[in-house]
Amino acid sequence: MSESRAQVIVAPILNPRADGVVEFLPRGTIACDENGFINFIGAEADLPPELASSRTLRRSTGIVIPPFLDAHTHVPQHPIRGRFMDGITNHPPEGRLLAGLNKNVFPAEARCADENYAERVATDFANDALAHGVVGGAAYASIHMVATHLALQKTYPLWRVGLVLMEMNCPENLRLDIPQAERDMRYIAESFGERAIVTDRFAVAVGSDMRRMAARLADRFALRTQTHLNEQLREKAYVEEYLYPKAASYTEVYLRDGLLDPRGAEGGGAILAHCIHNRADELSILARQRCAVAHCPTSNTLLCSGVMPLDAIADSGIPYAICTDVGASPTMSMLAEMAQYLKVHAGRSKRATPSEALCRVTVAPADILGLNEWVGTLEIGRRMSLVEVEPFGDVSSASGADDAILTNLLGMGDADLNDADRRLALDALANVQLDVGPQLALLEADVRATAARLEDRVISVTLDGWQAWRRTRGNGAV
Repeated sequence: MSESRAQVIVAPILNPRADGVVEFLPRGTIACDENGFINFIGAEADLPPELASSRTLRRSTGIVIPPFLDAHTHVPQHPIRGRFMDGITNHPPEGRLLAGLNKNVFPAEARCADENYAERVATDFANDALAHGVVGGAAYASIHMVATHLALQKTYPLWRVGLVLMEMNCPENLRLDIPQAERDMRYIAESFGERAIVTDRFAVAVGSDMRRMAARLADRFALRTQTHLNEQLREKAYVEEYLYPKAASYTEVYLRDGLLDPRGAEGGGAILAHCIHNRADELSILARQRCAVAHCPTSNTLLCSGVMPLDAIADSGIPYAICTDVGASPTMSMLAEMAQYLKVHAGRSKRATPSEALCRVTVAPADILGLNEWVGTLEIGRRMSLVEVEPFGDVSSASGADDAILTNLLGMGDADLNDADRRLALDALANVQLDVGPQLALLEADVRATAARLEDRVISVTLDGWQAWRRTRGNGAV
C-alpha cells in the first residue's frame, strides 16, 4: 500500500447509476483525496490542474467500473462450483434440483463440520471473490456455527452470511433442532450484527415452527432474511401439494411464517433466489413485502429450472440483482453471469440490455443490500472503491455504454446473442422442456466456454482508495 490514498486514475469509465443509465467516459478520470473519498470524476480533459499536480497519477490499462456484488451464493459449495449436477444425466422423479442437492451439494456442505476444512473453504471463497472484483453480497454458509463464523471472519465486511437452517428432507448430519438453531443464530447475530442474515434453506427443508423462530430472531436483531423460492416445478408442487397443502402458494408459506417481513436498516423484505415459477398473486405478495429477487441465469440454465420472467418481475416493481448461485455456476465471475443474462433474455425482454446487466451486478444489489454508502456507483463524496477490468479491444472506438459493455467488457457481439441453435435450446428451457441431451450439452458447453473466457479479466480492485487486490502470476492479494 502507498502512504497516501490521494490519487488519480486515468482510464475508460463505465459508471452505472440508480436510474439505470450507465455513464460512459472513454477517456475518463477519477480522483480521491487522502481519506479515500472521490473528489473528481469526469473526462480527462476536465481534470483540474491542482488535482493532477497534487495526486499520484496512474494510467490504467483496464476499464474502471464499481465493484461487483453477488446477492446469492453458497460458501461451502465453492469447492464444487460447476459440479452441482455431476452424475445426474436425466430428469429424475424428484427433479434435478433435489437430485443435485442430495448427490453432490449436501455431502460437500457436511464436510464443513470439520473446522480446518471450513476455514480453507471460507478463505478460498473470500480470495476468489476478491479476485473477481466481488466485494460483498449475501451468502449461505452451512448448518455449522463455526463454519458460518469463519465465513464471516474471512470475507470483506460488505458480505452478509447466514447459518443455514435445515431440519427435514435432508441428511441426518445436516439437521438442526430448533433450540440449537436458535442458540447458534443468536450467537452469530450478537457477534456480527447486521452482517448476519437469517437463512432459511427453503420450504422443503424447514418447517413452520423453525421458520417462525427464525423470523422472531430476525425481528429481535433487525436482520434481513434470505431463502429460495419457486426454482423448479417439481419443487413447487412438492411444497404446495404435499408439505403445505393448506397454504395458498409456496410464497404464502413464507408470508404466514413471517420470513418475508421488511427488516434491517434498509427496511427490505427477504432476498428470494430464482423466482422462476411465481404466479401473479405470488408476485403481488413479494412486491407488497418489499422483497427482492436474486436472479441466477447460469444456475437456472444448468439445472434446467427455466427462465425467470424478467418483465413480470420488473412490472411488479420487484427489485432484482444478477447473481451466481455458486456452486451451480462454475465461476464467481459476475462478467460471465452478465453474459448469460443477456443470452437468456435476448428476444424475450427489451429490458435485458448491456447497461441493465451492469446495473444489476453493481448499483442494484447495493440498493437491495443497503450498501449504497460504500459501493454501487462512482460519485463525488463517495468512497473510491472500484474494479479495473481488462478490455477486449480499443474502448475508445465504442459507440456508447451498451457497445462498450458488450464488446469491450464482455467480449461479445450481436452474433453471440442470436445463435440459432442456442436460441432454440433456450426457448425449450423457457418452456421447461429442455432436452437433457444435445440441447443441455450445447448450453452447458457455451456456459463453460464463456466462464473460461471471462475468468481472469479483473486487473485490480481498489477499496476506499487502497489497492486491495491486483492480478499477478501468484496470489493477487496486496
